[in-house]
Amino acid sequence: MPISATRKAAIRSEIVEHAARLFRLRGHAGTNIDDIMLAAGLTRGAFYAHFTSKDALFAEIVRMGHGLLPRLRAAEKASTALDEYLDRENLAATAQGCALAALAGDVARAPLAARLAYANVLHGVIAELARGKKRSLDADATAVAILTVGAITLARASGDPRLSDWLLRCARRTTKALMKPKPKPKKAPKRRASTKRKRSTSRPKAAGARPSRPAARSRGGRA
Repeated sequence: MPISATRKAAIRSEIVEHAARLFRLRGHAGTNIDDIMLAAGLTRGAFYAHFTSKDALFAEIVRMGHGLLPRLRAAEKASTALDEYLDRENLAATAQGCALAALAGDVARAPLAARLAYANVLHGVIAELARGKKRSLDADATAVAILTVGAITLARASGDPRLSDWLLRCARRTTKALMKPKPKPKKAPKRRASTKRKRSTSRPKAAGARPSRPAARSRGGRA
């Protein structure tokens, strides 16, 4: 008896949910299809009814953009989402829950589909940070994305809690400065055209000036 479309969608959702958690926890190489299907309570054969390969599933999970992107989209202000994301109390959950931070190394070694999916999510993050600005790839918004994701990645990798805390504090302080709206440059006042009559720089001819003498003389005498 064929399963309904609703049940099929529910099975797919379960596979994605468990795979996303395992990929972020163990990485792409450390997770296999059997682990994913065991966590989902399903057989290996059910996997291929939804995905062609582990790489295809991995690209799908990266494309979903768990972590920073949904936070930015849900928040009224990007600064609020960044504060929560860079909070040291949430470091473990944030680092494990964000695809951009947790899967960066795995994506770099993955096939093109996963890398393109990662790029799309990163574009989305920068665009959210650039809300209200002229360009979606705003330079300050891009710098904020680099600092935010980079700080979580480095803080997660560091075995020194004090260093991790310092990395997050520096990132939070710098991102706040970059996110502040910049004052518009003041326009220089226009110069008024002068109404005074300009003095002529040419030397006026003296009245009754003598005519110039001829430069040449005729052979027969004076000119």
